[in-house]
Amino acid sequence: MLLSRPNRSTPCHPLPTAASGARRNNASRCWSAVTLLATVFAATTASAAPPTIGDATASSADFTVAAVRPPDSYTPLMGSFLMFGADALDWTSYSFWRSLAGNAPRDQALQSMYAGYATVAGFPAFLLNEEIIAKFWVNLFGTAPDSAQSLFWTSRLNTYDVTSPTTSKGRVMADLIDFTMTGTAAALVRVRNRLSAAQMIKYETDTATEQGSTTDRNVVLNASRARLQPITDALSTRDAAVATLPRLRWVIEQNGIAPKATFDAASGELVVNGTEMVALAGANNDIDPTKLTLYGEGTAYPLTSSGVEITSATQFRITLNQADRQGLLTRLNRDGTSSKGNVSYLLAATPGWNTAYGAAQPQAALTGTRISVSNVALLNVDKSDATAYDAATDGVLLLRYLLGQRGAALIASARGTGTTLRDATAIETYLAGALPVFDVDGDGQTLPHTDGLMILRRLLNPGAATTDVAAMAAITAGAKRGSRSDVEIVNLIDALTP
Repeated sequence: MLLSRPNRSTPCHPLPTAASGARRNNASRCWSAVTLLATVFAATTASAAPPTIGDATASSADFTVAAVRPPDSYTPLMGSFLMFGADALDWTSYSFWRSLAGNAPRDQALQSMYAGYATVAGFPAFLLNEEIIAKFWVNLFGTAPDSAQSLFWTSRLNTYDVTSPTTSKGRVMADLIDFTMTGTAAALVRVRNRLSAAQMIKYETDTATEQGSTTDRNVVLNASRARLQPITDALSTRDAAVATLPRLRWVIEQNGIAPKATFDAASGELVVNGTEMVALAGANNDIDPTKLTLYGEGTAYPLTSSGVEITSATQFRITLNQADRQGLLTRLNRDGTSSKGNVSYLLAATPGWNTAYGAAQPQAALTGTRISVSNVALLNVDKSDATAYDAATDGVLLLRYLLGQRGAALIASARGTGTTLRDATAIETYLAGALPVFDVDGDGQTLPHTDGLMILRRLLNPGAATTDVAAMAAITAGAKRGSRSDVEIVNLIDALTP
């Protein structure tokens, strides 16, 4: 079955009125690309197996369900199903209920959900227990309970009102959830399929509405209903509902894949480790970066940098172009393996990324590997740990460097304090590598009287809102050369100070 049954002893209950569907084997299949394809074709090059990136797995029609997240994850979603008929939780609410379910008895967590959503979900205080059960049943299974089902569950709720009056609704909700997690009736399998899809949708990076980026409950609910309603007891309908998801975070989380790629924001170098990479005759054509997509905060970013050679059969390195480096500033916005919004940094590849294996050859699209990111605090030029971004230090150091000053003249009275403070040589090396990202007006050059001046002005007035037209104009006045607007320039400068 899709989810293992929680540790709760529940007697046999009347099943929903639906034909019992055939039991299906939905064990997860998540093969390595090498294993999957080695039997499909033999490469015409020196390698006998297709290349892989990191520990990426081959995409398949199904998704990993063997290690479904624990009750603290599915309890709030099932609670929402019982109350609303689908996922109606914005991300903040989902995170809150998930935390509560993980730190309090499940009955109490569900009772709190019921109390919190009773009015907006259409459960007024005057409802009889029989009516409450009927609404739960309709929301969960789409049909009204028959007389036996209604009698059984109403009797149970009546009993809980006497034995556990403060958590009676939560207890019967927990029992209904346990009941749903077992059995082969089509109605039960349908709910489990919808729950599995809802869990995955909530966890992915490309479903902002259903993840709850909006705080409008109805927007989340309507998006969830539209995607979940077509799901039946057939696995194919569940798979179709999530077929458009990249499934990167899900697969990586479930399989414990460790980071196998690194990105240094200061140098712009992306280093990727893998297997069975093959060189192609010619220069800078082994790896096609345009087949690579990076995931982080916000939307996915497809690379535009030029092709490179492989370093070896197990590694390649790309120094990203200016557009890519600046495009990743807001997405890879914290050192480590996840963003400020706790979105995992991921790398995905479509067929043809290792050009010796053309896109038309039989091969798997790779679902991704994790990236470890460093040096995102680009405007902390002196690497101080007291004041990270300061006009009198970082702004002055950048401007002096752009004006050609080096050595002692570069750093004189212009550094903060810290245990990892850079000396003059380290600052020169750092700025030389990071220079392209400081071209904030986008004219193709990083100059002192344009980019350096605008960055210094912003550091002198960091609190000015980008909606303040006069303040934005003052930052760029007489210094802007490229085609970017004032707000675009300031937003880019701000992205250098995550």
